Amino acid sequence: MTVLFGHPTGNPNSHNAALAYFEAGWLEAFCVPWMPTRAELRAVARIPGLAGNAARLGRREFAPLRHAPKVQGRVGEWGRMFRRQFGGRWGDERVSYEANDWLMRAMRRECGRAAVTAVHAYEDCSLLQFQQAARSGRARIYDMPIGYYPDWEKTFDRLAAKYERWLLPPNAGSRSYVRPQQKRDEMALAELVLAPCTFVERTVQRHAEREVKIVPYGVDSEFWHPPEGARDDGPMRFLYAGQCSLRKGTPLLIEAWRRAAPKDATLDLVGHWQLPEHCPGGLPAGVAVRAPVSAEKLRRIYQAADVFVFPSNFEGFGLVILEAMACGLPVIATDTTAAPDILGDDSGRVIPADDLDALVLALRWAIGNRDRLAAMRSGARRTAQAMTWSRYRTRLREATGVLIGRGQVQCAALPT
Repeated sequence: MTVLFGHPTGNPNSHNAALAYFEAGWLEAFCVPWMPTRAELRAVARIPGLAGNAARLGRREFAPLRHAPKVQGRVGEWGRMFRRQFGGRWGDERVSYEANDWLMRAMRRECGRAAVTAVHAYEDCSLLQFQQAARSGRARIYDMPIGYYPDWEKTFDRLAAKYERWLLPPNAGSRSYVRPQQKRDEMALAELVLAPCTFVERTVQRHAEREVKIVPYGVDSEFWHPPEGARDDGPMRFLYAGQCSLRKGTPLLIEAWRRAAPKDATLDLVGHWQLPEHCPGGLPAGVAVRAPVSAEKLRRIYQAADVFVFPSNFEGFGLVILEAMACGLPVIATDTTAAPDILGDDSGRVIPADDLDALVLALRWAIGNRDRLAAMRSGARRTAQAMTWSRYRTRLREATGVLIGRGQVQCAALPT
């Protein structure tokens, strides 16, 4: 029995899912457009204009899978890499869907391998291989790193009406390339759905009668660690990391900061800006926007901060929450993330999504209780240390082992 597994880029959770199968001897192949070696990353960094891309691509390198069986499409991915760099503001999203399409075609082709008993793939890039697997009686494992799309559609409509000034032109942005019917067809073909947290599980169960198992993500707490030595007593530093977008709650965070009006505090927003170029009302005093950075630079930014704020309106897990906690940061996060599953009073605060008053109060509480943050930093670090990637891999094998070991299964009817 083996698993054909794939992801359109390669990220920490997909790397560790592939490693879980590889460690167990279950991995038939890891299908990924490109898993660069360190030598390849150094070569990219020497190409004029691509140094920043090399830093971003660094997260795709994963030494424990160096000798794992893989199916790659380097040439196509190199072309997409150049278009991401030079293709304009929304080139990133268009080429991401092209990578999804490559992955589906590659996995559909490889699905015919005799030893394959299960196919494991992610939302937006599972349809073709799931259809082939259903025809040939192979199990289908559907990984949902974010809440199910029908719930997001309702959330987006409400947010769009509320934050109209923050909307981009109709032909730009995160709904331009979405394929809702494909998402429904993928879900209809899935036999087992994996969710990283309770929030994602609920969004699936509201719309689909599917078996869902929660397998929480982990964090590398050796890489993500607190700074050495004492922190300085300068202005209090709040931090957000991730895309700056409507979904991530950036407009709410900016307005909450304006309302809280902290006298001796700063807020850094680190990530791709996916909102109008000119912030409605301008950025409040103390707020700075920073472009995406490498993992090493992000770690230093975490280490220099005092509190991590993650006001996402609709999430999956929010790996940055664990990264921040591993670096010793108390966290303020919404209930539409993994925060309710992992945060306690000793490590942060959970607030309702899109609740301005609650976020303002949480910011003011942190500012007014700076002396209590040291204990919370310790609590955050302890929680993160317990959530290892090894634990994730064990939980993943426990969740999928029976289905994988079942071998040939009854063929499913394809959605019409």
